[in-house]
Amino acid sequence: MHPIVKKVQDAGVVGAGGAGFPAHLKYNTNAEIVLANGAECEPLLYKDKELMRLFPNEVKKGMELVAKAVSASRSILGVKSKNKDVIGQFRGLFGGTKHEIFEMGDYYPAGDEYVLIYEAVGRLVPYGGYPIHIGCVVSNVETLLNVALADSGVPVTETFLTVNGVIKNPMTIKVPIGTPLNEIIEFAGGLTTSEPVAALAGGAMMGQLQTDFTLPVTKTSAGFIFVPMDHTLVRRRSESLSEMKKIGQSACDQCTYCTEFCPRYLLGYHIEPHKVMRSLGFAGEKDDFWGNYAVNCCECNLCSLYACPEDLDPKQACVRSKKNIKLKGLSYTPPETELAAHPMQEHRKVSIHKLTRKLGLLPYNQKADFHLDRFIPTHVNIPLSQHIGVPATPIVNEGSEVSIGQMIGQIPDGEMGAHVHASINGLVKSVTNDNIMIEAK
Repeated sequence: MHPIVKKVQDAGVVGAGGAGFPAHLKYNTNAEIVLANGAECEPLLYKDKELMRLFPNEVKKGMELVAKAVSASRSILGVKSKNKDVIGQFRGLFGGTKHEIFEMGDYYPAGDEYVLIYEAVGRLVPYGGYPIHIGCVVSNVETLLNVALADSGVPVTETFLTVNGVIKNPMTIKVPIGTPLNEIIEFAGGLTTSEPVAALAGGAMMGQLQTDFTLPVTKTSAGFIFVPMDHTLVRRRSESLSEMKKIGQSACDQCTYCTEFCPRYLLGYHIEPHKVMRSLGFAGEKDDFWGNYAVNCCECNLCSLYACPEDLDPKQACVRSKKNIKLKGLSYTPPETELAAHPMQEHRKVSIHKLTRKLGLLPYNQKADFHLDRFIPTHVNIPLSQHIGVPATPIVNEGSEVSIGQMIGQIPDGEMGAHVHASINGLVKSVTNDNIMIEAK
């Protein structure tokens, strides 16, 4: 293991832009290209943009460290052309180095790693494969900042996120991991309404509905969009699987719009959501047959929240089919045809402005600049599983005093996961198999 990779492991670095894959496992390889993902395409979220604006040196250092660890000959920062201030900073930093900037349009989902790889280097990840199979390592810019900190012995104890929507002071902030959401709301001035609200945790498109504001932020939290409980996005996410299936099998007219706008279909992959919708009307082998068209779904939600003219839910149908295939242990055989992007791929990109309008979020489309004041919560409740793999094992006891950066949860040798560290100075109030609560001094 490269010394940099060992430092990344010790610091508990995980992918900050997605599911939380342990970064040391991703970097323990050889690759040709390192791609820094700063494309950030969820409407109303700005944490990557603000992070790059304020900490460009750290992002650059993270790129250099990862490139060194994987022996890459190229490193590329993917960032949207509209972020001219960010691009200007990195052009100055990258001058005379091997680092490159790839400017992207303002569309969704520019941040999908398959899309970023294709746009930046013209390669397609093979069926059932990963970016490394075509010589690429992709990391979110916050992950790279954490790599730079890890090189200095600083573990992951904070996360960047945006709070927006019906919030008095929309902002991007850096908060200790484990901070309860209600304290962040209070820090941002509170809500602009006395009516019940819900949060779209992670964004309007791929985020999850959250109504319990005592829950903590994690290493992978990107932001929270607060909307009224009667907002269409809350209603759509509140539909049960049985409701989705019943409505879908009776109302889908096979218009194919969901497929025509699917970013993976447009890259040439064997994914056709309109055919997956057919599975809702069948059981057994026919259900399994049509469900095969869901295997390559990236769950971006464009089909359900943008493309479908009848507000049906092809994305949830794809999720259902993928689970069904996994539960039954069915095998998937990709087509033998050569993988190639659709001729219309360049012309069916969905602009963020159109998407924001379609989602009913234009009234909440506010700036959320970085707030410099340091935020210290009254307590943190740090999950022991913030990553893909097994949960960390607690190594502190109730009543222990801990300090920022101290390891409190450890991954056993040989297991996939990430260490967990105290995010504030304080007293351990409780320890369970799931969480460690620390009360601030």
